[in-house]
Amino acid sequence: MSAMVGLHCPGCRSRIGVADRFCEECGRELTISRALLPDRSIDPAAACAECGARDFDADGYCIACGALLRPPDRSESDLGAVQLITDRGLVHARNEDAVAAAVLDDASGPAIVIAVCDGVSTSEDPQLAATAGARGGVDACMAALAADRAAPDAVMAGLEAAFDAVRGTSRGAGHAPSCTYVAAVLRASGPGEFEITVASVGDSRAYWLCPDEARGMPPSRRLTVDDSWAQALVAHGAMDEAAAMQDPRAHALVRWLGADSEHRAADTAVTTVQVRGPGVLLLCSDGLWNYLSDAVGLASIATAAPARQAARGLVEYALRAGGGDNITVALAPVGMSEWRGVES
Repeated sequence: MSAMVGLHCPGCRSRIGVADRFCEECGRELTISRALLPDRSIDPAAACAECGARDFDADGYCIACGALLRPPDRSESDLGAVQLITDRGLVHARNEDAVAAAVLDDASGPAIVIAVCDGVSTSEDPQLAATAGARGGVDACMAALAADRAAPDAVMAGLEAAFDAVRGTSRGAGHAPSCTYVAAVLRASGPGEFEITVASVGDSRAYWLCPDEARGMPPSRRLTVDDSWAQALVAHGAMDEAAAMQDPRAHALVRWLGADSEHRAADTAVTTVQVRGPGVLLLCSDGLWNYLSDAVGLASIATAAPARQAARGLVEYALRAGGGDNITVALAPVGMSEWRGVES
């Protein structure tokens, strides 16, 4: 059974729009919870760490000395149905990742849209690309769902918007902020059944993870394929994945979002899988899977505790392993509270 298209009032099941605050049929108040991390808004009281000035441009650069105002090392958001964390890590001077999500309590269960972007450090202002891509992708995807478009079409609409948003961060020739992109829609498709639809460009990943004890459930597995040099070696049979990841070019991207990218959203595969809980949907940047890429290993942490604690556990694992990159985790539990008898 495919997921119910459109968005519907949790009370009377009437169609609603993504911008509606109340159901026109029954009057119920409607809330779409949203989050975008890290929060790059500029605190009016903030002072430049380099020169002490308090004036910054729209991108967070100090007017006096040009230093970039750095957000907190870690940002978290609890949307109930999904947990978001992004962390600077231990090596990078700033966080160039971004994660966005939107959740609507639909009549058939929560409709969840998530996007994770990892700024390409070799590009200029990669943090701008990551933020624009994550925000643009989630907003367009949720709007497409509200317009009765099926999840694969909505994911593609989000990807197209993300491509455009990242290109829009360019300030001219030679200025091409760039990032990776992975996005997912998670919706109920029937009693106790859920549909996950994903698309990715670059090497940020999506996983379906389930507890070892959950016999008969779909096995833990990766849902996306990297657009990287290492993956190309594996695809052509030149190396297995473990050997390919040792190549110095392993993380070189063959597809990305950016003003200098010739790639198109239409060239991207969209994957849909049907799952039953207990389990969790994980989206993450390579700051996590660099240290733990195996789905079963990820599941041992992601399903061992309530979602907020589990998301923090994944980030802490990456930090203990070296924290050599920015770390971003989005975790959406499916039926985990019923399995454990505790709140997710």
